[in-house]
Amino acid sequence: MNITIVCVVYPPINSSAAIQVSHLVNELANQGHKIEVITPDNSLKDLFSYEKKKNIKIIRFKIGKMNDISLFKRALNEILMPFKIILTIFKNSIKTQKSDGIIWWSPSIFFTPLIFFLKLKSKCPCYLILRDIFPQWAKDLKLIKNIFVYSFFNIFFNMQCLISDFIGVQSEGNKKFIPKRLFFKKTKIEVLNNWYTPNFNNNECEFDLSKTILKDKKVFIHAGNIGIAQGFITLIKLAEKLKEDKNIGFLFIGRGSQFELMKNLSKEKKLNNVLFHKQISNSEMMNLYKQCFYGVVVLDKRHTTHNIPGKMLSYLHAGLPIFAIVNKNNDLISFVNKHNIGLASASFNEENLKNKILKLSNGDNSNFEISNNCKKTANKFFNTKTIVQQIIKRF
Repeated sequence: MNITIVCVVYPPINSSAAIQVSHLVNELANQGHKIEVITPDNSLKDLFSYEKKKNIKIIRFKIGKMNDISLFKRALNEILMPFKIILTIFKNSIKTQKSDGIIWWSPSIFFTPLIFFLKLKSKCPCYLILRDIFPQWAKDLKLIKNIFVYSFFNIFFNMQCLISDFIGVQSEGNKKFIPKRLFFKKTKIEVLNNWYTPNFNNNECEFDLSKTILKDKKVFIHAGNIGIAQGFITLIKLAEKLKEDKNIGFLFIGRGSQFELMKNLSKEKKLNNVLFHKQISNSEMMNLYKQCFYGVVVLDKRHTTHNIPGKMLSYLHAGLPIFAIVNKNNDLISFVNKHNIGLASASFNEENLKNKILKLSNGDNSNFEISNNCKKTANKFFNTKTIVQQIIKRF
């Protein structure tokens, strides 16, 4: 099949979403499909660029900046993004392939005009991989307080659902946030789990924990975005509660709007059990995990949507038990506890969390079993090959 994939981030960007999309692209290509990736890139000097690797063609389009700018400018650039791409295609006579199916990743919620254009050309179905339920989560966290602004963004959210032939949400609980019917069209929604392809033949990690303040500690690692959606202050407070415990340490690796703030806060509190480190390449990550004991997931308690972060999948594939602090009724809680792959809780009480983390870290006799459960669960539910087969069936 000829498959077109539209996404807002793609390597060399090292975000969880970019990594997931690249794993999807590579697996589709490995299964013999011809792939064309369409993605924006504000770092380009020219209006567009081509890149070809075997049966994968990547077309990057120059657009406005979407990170480290004001929310207003970001929204404006994202709204204009699909129109700029379409205009560039017309002006430069860029030949996009005639596809048998289109896969697009949300966020961004603003790709609808581009998808309409591509569908019109190829007359093929499209599959929306819907990860964040935006603007709902932004409303939950009070990033969007104005009802008119929320309604404005919600129009774009509904438009992407309307134009899609199939919608894949990452958790059963997220189905309720998708309208069952839009105008005269019934939406086709299914659970499409997140996925991850581990690379065990990767680069050695230059980051040696034995030469840091975390030496000889059972390290809980959080690897990924540190932003408003994570409610990261919870982990700082928990680390402060455990600062007298010589056996437990926290490693926070990543980037995000709250990274420097949380790093400075831990310094102010003089936490000697916390280490922040800038983002490292995905090729080194599996070897870093070998130096750690547990993987941490944290989400702001105000969320009402359900989220299974990409970082959790990498923990599972590495055999790291999960310690998750998430919003009430999140599907992740029952999933983690049901499959015996760690501990998940909706409690944000520091004393309660301290007891839970001590319980997990002291369970050495059962950790080998939990580690095996993690790998089995990862291969069963979050296997890239299985996900590709699920999507392809829809085409």
